[in-house]
Amino acid sequence: MTAREVVLKTLYMIEKDNAYCDKALKQQLNADMLKEDINLITNLVYGITDKKRRLDYIIENYSTQKLNKISLWIKIILRMGIYQILFMDKIPHSAAVNESVKLAKRYGHGASAGFVNAILRNIVRNGDVLYPKDNISVFYSVPDWLTEMLESQYGLEDTIKTFDAFSKVSPTTIRVNKIKTSSECLKERLENTGIKVNNTICDDMLEISDFGDLSKLKEYKDGLFTPQDISAYLTGETVAPKKGDFIIDVCSAPGGKTTHMAEIINNDGTIVAFDLYPHKVDIIESNCKRLGITCVNAKVWDSMILNEEYVGKADKVLADVPCSGLGVIGKKFDIKWHRTPENIEEIIKIQDTILENASRYLKHGGELVYSTCTINKNENRDVIDRFIKGSNFKIVQDKTIMPYEGSDGFYICKMIKE
Repeated sequence: MTAREVVLKTLYMIEKDNAYCDKALKQQLNADMLKEDINLITNLVYGITDKKRRLDYIIENYSTQKLNKISLWIKIILRMGIYQILFMDKIPHSAAVNESVKLAKRYGHGASAGFVNAILRNIVRNGDVLYPKDNISVFYSVPDWLTEMLESQYGLEDTIKTFDAFSKVSPTTIRVNKIKTSSECLKERLENTGIKVNNTICDDMLEISDFGDLSKLKEYKDGLFTPQDISAYLTGETVAPKKGDFIIDVCSAPGGKTTHMAEIINNDGTIVAFDLYPHKVDIIESNCKRLGITCVNAKVWDSMILNEEYVGKADKVLADVPCSGLGVIGKKFDIKWHRTPENIEEIIKIQDTILENASRYLKHGGELVYSTCTINKNENRDVIDRFIKGSNFKIVQDKTIMPYEGSDGFYICKMIKE
């Protein structure tokens, strides 16, 4: 198959089976493909998935057929062609049109190729369309419910700033493992491999660019760093564990925040890390081994169920709970198409239960940190307000990090048990 045919089949699988991009790509890509083909396939699949609604609006404006009357194969081929014409500068318009027509001949009926050819050539001549000023959901390609929810919680201006941030590439940051090295030493080693270190954000966070697969670097394999967003990094900093502390991380996998806390205390203490799935506990243990961390005890446990063994024993508890992920849409574009108000309500019930159980593990005077990678207030402060009501916990810190602040959208709340 050609690279574009792989894109077509991947997008068809995503649409037909309601699959996630990464899983669909994993099934379609293989090691024998050329690197440039893999890059093209990945960029097209993620980009078209992200802008699906906007692309369909363009099709509706240029097509003589109603969108729901166009076959799924042809609709996807049109999305592919339009995306290449309007959003990929390095692909000649002629190639975008001709390759789309070839696909239409193979995957459509007799008239499909002419239909695709006419629409795409018209777009080449006339360009993008006008978007409704009163409906930013179309331009930013998001579901109406998401726009309405964010606008009701943050206002129109912040909602637009958030959607703008989702459409931009965020910087890549790594956390320096100070058990094994320092920022200065790691910076020097990375620059010697050709990686650009753009900024030292703080004592143990570096912003980098011009890198390939970080997991293949010797510095990564040697456990000198962990890729981590600034918002996730701030969670561990908010927990602020001290040497000798007994800490429980109730939703640990893949262990980024767990290992950060272990690095902060320099292996001097105990961290119990729960996760529901055995293979994810294996990932936590593997990351600890790579980083030289020995103070973490990873356990298979469902945090929806109270573990009586640890009631009243912890100095610090981190509840980085399952959430809608609406703060990381910029990195995981397809989240917005998989979430609905209804399934978010189910997630909130899980958050309530996990937070209540997490609170039971603390000693008096112990500290509880609740965090999510969503900016939905219903999953954040609303959950905290329900929990706090009638409890013996007091809020010490409460912060929402918006995506336009230079990192993932995140919520972090620190409470103390009085």
